[in-house]
Amino acid sequence: MQQQKAEDLVRRLAAALRGTELYSPTHPLVQRGIEVLSSDAIDALREAPSVIIGFVGNEVVVDGGRLPRGSAALASFARDLREREIEKVTLTRGLTREEIRCFVTALADRESRVALADRLTKGGVHHIKVGKIVVEDVSDDQVGIGAARRIYATAVETAETLWQAAKAGDQPDPDAARSIIDGLARLVTQDRTSLMALTTLKKYDNYTFTHMVNVSALAMAQVKALNIDGTLLREFGFAALMHDIGKVNTPLEILNKPDKLTNEEFEIMKRHVVDGAHILRRTPDMPALAPIVAFEHHLKQDLSGYPEKIGSRKLNLCTMIVSIADVFDALRSNRPYRQGLATARIRAIMGEQENPAFNQVLLKRFVNLMGLFPVGNLVRLSTDELAVVTAEHPTDPFRPQVKIIVDATGQTLEEPLLANTWDRDSRGDHPRAVVEAVDPESVGIDPLKYM
Repeated sequence: MQQQKAEDLVRRLAAALRGTELYSPTHPLVQRGIEVLSSDAIDALREAPSVIIGFVGNEVVVDGGRLPRGSAALASFARDLREREIEKVTLTRGLTREEIRCFVTALADRESRVALADRLTKGGVHHIKVGKIVVEDVSDDQVGIGAARRIYATAVETAETLWQAAKAGDQPDPDAARSIIDGLARLVTQDRTSLMALTTLKKYDNYTFTHMVNVSALAMAQVKALNIDGTLLREFGFAALMHDIGKVNTPLEILNKPDKLTNEEFEIMKRHVVDGAHILRRTPDMPALAPIVAFEHHLKQDLSGYPEKIGSRKLNLCTMIVSIADVFDALRSNRPYRQGLATARIRAIMGEQENPAFNQVLLKRFVNLMGLFPVGNLVRLSTDELAVVTAEHPTDPFRPQVKIIVDATGQTLEEPLLANTWDRDSRGDHPRAVVEAVDPESVGIDPLKYM
């Protein structure tokens, strides 16, 4: 984005906010401010799928370019937003004048106790996101759940940008996708435990984008376990990330329908594999694996599934890996029409196919990789305590290491207690055993705080 256009856009955003704070919504100055801002923003989004405005200190950065210093008004605007913990505003293609009006009105309301992001969502604003600037990179000595969270959050946010670009009819940016893959690949190599823990989150308000990232992470973990590394590891991760991109053309009422799809609706749903392959084939610099996996990922080992009538072919190794990750993450995630399933139940479902949907060797390796109770899961023990799984037993998937956070009476422990469920007491018995997985949202607990 040209520097002058970027500066004009930010100035008009600041002016629209100032006018909305001073005058009533129907005042001509307010209406004019919204109109001019809308025109500039929508024009900018014709040139690029997104525009990111960041506030660093008293400076304003637009799409990575710093605006010139010297404007007291812009410095004041940047300082004001930072004090309200808004470090970044992301505009994406599809933005409407009404969304801009809602955004400026919400931003001008300083009395509300509801978070700005929540107010935007409730107001139907889907093409403007606010948040904090996060760090994408992580050094060799900077691992752990905090660093993993930053990479994961950035990956989900970038996945949304890729999706919105494709939904608007544009080509998803391969360089943006590679930035996701590079970060996830480093985590798979340096701190797989933290990354796998993050993929256990079951929120469905941004399911589409977390699913993209989760499938990529789960696929790369499988690939790494096969001793595949370097460029090929990243190409597998890239294809996994983009496997469902064809769903940008599937109506939301079909994607989120709580009941069984009709035959006609299922035919529409099935088109996403062909649509995805077309989108990826016509995108420059797209790895060759990506359209293949998008096309094949709903085919079973005997080539049943869809697309249908494709003749004889051998499924790509990447397809078989992505299919396992895709189904596993979909089954364990909360959706508007059902709750996520426990790992043990998913394992049974994925392994009970009469005509196997999955390559059985790869599936067994995946089950061993994830464990029966994956790290990061909240579980209930035989003592009725609640605990977070922190490590797996090397040979017994039923007996992980856990961190107990709630005692048998329901009281939260001030100091969590680390326990090995494989330990025996003086009589040779196991005093603790994992009974079941627990949905952390149902009890208001964030397991990752205890990792």
